[in-house]
Amino acid sequence: MTAMRSANKRSVRQPSAPIQTSRPLLILLTVVTLAGCVGVATQLTPRHRWNEKWGPMVPHHTFPGDCSTCHISADWQELREDFTFDHAEETGYALTGAHDGAACLRCHNDRGPVQGYVERGCGGCHVDPHKSTLGIDCERCHNEVHWEPIGAIADHANTRFPLIASHALTTCESCHQRATVGDYRGAPVECHLCHQTEASQASPNHVINGWVTGCEDCHTPAAWAGAQINHDFFPLVGGHAGLACGQCHPNEQFVAIPNDCFSCHQNDYTAAPNHVALNFPTTCELCHNINAWTP
Repeated sequence: MTAMRSANKRSVRQPSAPIQTSRPLLILLTVVTLAGCVGVATQLTPRHRWNEKWGPMVPHHTFPGDCSTCHISADWQELREDFTFDHAEETGYALTGAHDGAACLRCHNDRGPVQGYVERGCGGCHVDPHKSTLGIDCERCHNEVHWEPIGAIADHANTRFPLIASHALTTCESCHQRATVGDYRGAPVECHLCHQTEASQASPNHVINGWVTGCEDCHTPAAWAGAQINHDFFPLVGGHAGLACGQCHPNEQFVAIPNDCFSCHQNDYTAAPNHVALNFPTTCELCHNINAWTP
């Protein structure tokens, strides 16, 4: 009986031990398998590149399945030359002015459904550089042909500083230093606050003479050059007209000077024949006039 039990124990088949597989080997097999799948998927469906300028394009799931309807085969980024699309008929939104030549991706991109920002008007696509300080009615100053402002001179006439003469031709940034960030507030209206550079470089020397305010006494909005000085106390006519200021005002210092002829023409008197020898009077106007020194 004992021998029989021993034989039965030997005849009973014991379960085999589980096969031990290396963990690194499993990881390697997984990586190889995934790489193969990705390679096949890439061959079947090439990854669409982003547009280098405008970013990712909107999904094409509603577009025709035939890519050659719009694209050329050589370059996915380029449309066919004969490609046409009636935007007004197909979408109900007509493209006019500069919008007609805009790249599709300017409006159709990854920012979301285009209807969302079209409903917000100009501000849906164009960031307001004025930061709402001029209102939200962009069409009051801009149109669809170009972004340059229109009617700015007429609008400026309603401010405390109407734009006339050369001021109507200058750029906004010349007076509004924060115009580039949309801030047009607080610009000065006094001439000297804008024209300090011109005054510091002007001839005659404005700084030495204390001419730092009241530019409008001599200048006009037409131009900084060609200033007209009120010289009624000594009319500049005849030979005196057109003279450089420094010929009568030495060192460009405009202090009070005598207005008799001899004070300015003493050298002419001395150089003239016989004036000194014959003791001619210094009342030059007895023989000379203001048109020329020659009698």
